Amino acid sequence: MSRFVALIAVVALAAPAPALAQDQLPRAPRSPAELSAAVHHEIELLSGIQPTRLPPRDRAAYMSHRLSRLDLFVGSIREEAQAALTAAIADPALAAAIWDLDGDSTRNDIAAALTATRFPTVAEEQFALYWVDLHAAIDELRSATRDQRPVRVCPVAGPTSFTDDFGDPRPYGRSHSGIDLNGTLGTPLVAMEAGTVVQANWHWAGGRQVWIRADLTGDVYYYAHLDTWARWIWTGTRVQAGDVIGTLGWSGDAESAHLHFGWMPGSYEVDLDNLQNAYPLLLELCS
Repeated sequence: MSRFVALIAVVALAAPAPALAQDQLPRAPRSPAELSAAVHHEIELLSGIQPTRLPPRDRAAYMSHRLSRLDLFVGSIREEAQAALTAAIADPALAAAIWDLDGDSTRNDIAAALTATRFPTVAEEQFALYWVDLHAAIDELRSATRDQRPVRVCPVAGPTSFTDDFGDPRPYGRSHSGIDLNGTLGTPLVAMEAGTVVQANWHWAGGRQVWIRADLTGDVYYYAHLDTWARWIWTGTRVQAGDVIGTLGWSGDAESAHLHFGWMPGSYEVDLDNLQNAYPLLLELCS
């Protein structure tokens, strides 16, 4: 029996390791030039180059879906760009200064600021030039689709800061199922998209909370730890993007003033199993 076990052990050690599933393979970070190409490809798709494999009756629905996810696409591109920036620029302060040029700055503003910046290496200076091109591509995509995609706004109508803390460990073996947007107590919170209030209630963990189902996308947005609700907010209330629904606080299981924001894309109802990482979406909407 011992020889048989030993033989199995030898065969197991000699056998090649199983290949990782495709979605487990780490993807090499894309450069700003590659990200620019991805943005230009999206511009072409939305400018009339239709997917040839779809029958005509399905193309309108296909394009509508792409437009409804455009903010997420741009935010994802910016998230990748943020990682590339951190890797390419050795000085964290310089990297932060370049990142702060993004958001509402125009391409010319960014180009002017970077032209006046002294970069330690030629590689970093070249990266900055590609950064200008990437911002120009993103700005072109935003401008070309401004009147076509759903109207969305940042859920915090005031200064806010946040990081990608989705999935971070929490007590009792839990993981964080949203993004925390930090801010000042009493800052107005607004509906991200036009829709209907599905729930407005109290929960021991979420405190004062509001759930909104968006009309056009079917996304469900979750707001927790509110300090106050707006007086007109109740289950069934209709809201438009930017309507004040309450104020930022720390009700429920919270230790500081922040909005816990949850996102259930395309759910049309409260579906806790479909909570997704909203960081790229918020990165695009919250300057």
